[in-house]
Amino acid sequence: MWTLLADLVWVVHVAFVVFIPTGGFIAWRWPRVIWAHAVAIAIALVSITINFDCPLTTWEQYFRRRAGHPYTKGFIDQYFTGRVYPTGYQWVVQLIFGACIIVSYVLLARRRRRAVGSSQASLAAAEGRPTR
Repeated sequence: MWTLLADLVWVVHVAFVVFIPTGGFIAWRWPRVIWAHAVAIAIALVSITINFDCPLTTWEQYFRRRAGHPYTKGFIDQYFTGRVYPTGYQWVVQLIFGACIIVSYVLLARRRRRAVGSSQASLAAAEGRPTR
């Protein structure tokens, strides 16, 4: 049972990590996601800057310890560093994540600006006013 709980927390944690670089793009389709994404970014920034352990890491470590399979590293170091990307290249992953966040929100702002302009033009045309 403890292993199952640890695995469940692991899945949620991986989803959280994936959400960091993709949340802005998801917001294109579901704008209400922006608030959850902002919170996720804040948690990630605090975790990176002051070496704060995510509660999901603490829970998974607890469940793994109870199951007899403890680990003491952080979640990223345990599962990603040295496996998904080489040790010492966390900064590259952080830059890629940051670039994804910035690009997604810049493009989201442009899409919204275009949508507002388009709806204003449609309204003006419907009212018989000239458009720019």
